[in-house]
Amino acid sequence: MRNHLIKSVVAAICLAMVLVPAPVTAQSSDLGLSIRVTPTLTAPGTTVGVVAMVTNNTSSKVRTTVTFTSLSPCGVTTGIGYNRLTLNPGQTVMVTTTYPIAPDACIGQYAVSISAKSGGGGKNATAAAAPSATAYLMVQ
Repeated sequence: MRNHLIKSVVAAICLAMVLVPAPVTAQSSDLGLSIRVTPTLTAPGTTVGVVAMVTNNTSSKVRTTVTFTSLSPCGVTTGIGYNRLTLNPGQTVMVTTTYPIAPDACIGQYAVSISAKSGGGGKNATAAAAPSATAYLMVQ
């Protein structure tokens, strides 16, 4: 019985590692985004770290607001936080936050995302799709 239990736990851990992809990068004409959560496997009642990189891909200064959100396997969207940034041409900044997982959180895969919204645009500005990137977190 004990040998079967150990094999089951090892198989579950291996499956979780395969299901969790590497950090995701999103590129738009103005901004590049990437995000990572650590650890990628956790339990309810713990806290995970979220690290994102935001890159200005233009030749001019960009003002943006980046927003972190989470979508649980139960379909609940949670706002984790946001940061207002001003980036010089070609500049990359690291943005970090923590995400406390509730003790009664749903078990399963969470999608933790970052999206960016530009603060500029005058009356003749054209709407562009906001870039975003997603990393995955397994809560067991």
